[in-house]
Formats: sequence, C-alpha cells, structure tokens
Amino acid sequence: MLHASDDPGRDLLEGSADVSHVGGFAAAAAALGRMPDLVMLDATDPRRPRARPLGQALARIVRARAINPRFIAGQMRHGPRGAAELAETVDRLVAFMETTDAAPGTLLDLVHDAYVADPTVRAFLLTENPAAARAIAERLDAARRRGLWHPHRNHIDADLVALRADALRAEAGA
Repeated sequence: MLHASDDPGRDLLEGSADVSHVGGFAAAAAALGRMPDLVMLDATDPRRPRARPLGQALARIVRARAINPRFIAGQMRHGPRGAAELAETVDRLVAFMETTDAAPGTLLDLVHDAYVADPTVRAFLLTENPAAARAIAERLDAARRRGLWHPHRNHIDADLVALRADALRAEAGA
C-alpha cells in the first residue's frame, strides 16, 4: 500500500486520519492473512518525492519532531493545549503499533524518556494538563501490557504508575 502525503504542515502522528487509513488497511489485510508493504510517500516537495517504509517514516517523525527538545519547548509554551498535543502524539504512535507491525517499540522508549522520565516535561504535563499526563501513562502502560512495547528499563512500570497517580491527584485538586 502506498500512502501519499503532500502537506508540509502535518505528519503521520498529527490527526487521526492517517492512522485510521493506513492502520485500518493493515489491520484488514492482516485479518485476511496478508502482510502488505506499507510505504509512505512524502510529496511535500513535488520535485523530490520520497518513499519510505512506514516504520522508517514514523522513526523520522519521532526523532525529528516528537522528542525534539525545541518541539517540546514549543508545546510547553502552549500550556494545556501543548500537553494535549504530546498526549495525542503518544496515542497515534501506539495506534500505529496496534494496527501495524511497522512501528518498533524503541520509539516508545524514546517518547517515554522525553515525556515521562524528563522531570521538566513531566512537571509541565501534571501542572498544565493532568488529563493529558494520565492519558500518556495509560497509553504507554496499555502498549506494554499488550506486548507491543518491551521497555529496556525495569523502572518503567513504576514511572507509569506514579505518573498516573500524580495525574489523578492533580485532576482531583483542579
């Protein structure tokens, strides 16, 4: 399957349309016993379109945008909405993992380290949007419990439990 993108202001982890289309296609094919090649065509520069396997496209987005300190700092300037954007990024990445076999779990390691393990980002999430913090913890925990993510650190469970508990306390106090 070839999925084209020509919007330079949006990537695969922004909005639910891409994960619905690509992930839905992959899940339907898997239900029929097929394993299609999932290729993303980046046509933001029509003179130089770039075809990449889905896993490679997602890895580029996670490294270039989702865990980029400048991106995170920009989201932090947007307060509650910025925290929601971080939660939506996690949600879309996990959705690709649920519907395709193309997204490696190492991408969740990177997101965990940037959003949950970083004390500044964690404090931002809990202060500005505890519901987003809880959503991140719950999505990461669900991915781990379902076997989609095999973290390389033993403290991940404690991190996610603590973030969820802190978020629930913050939501109750708000």
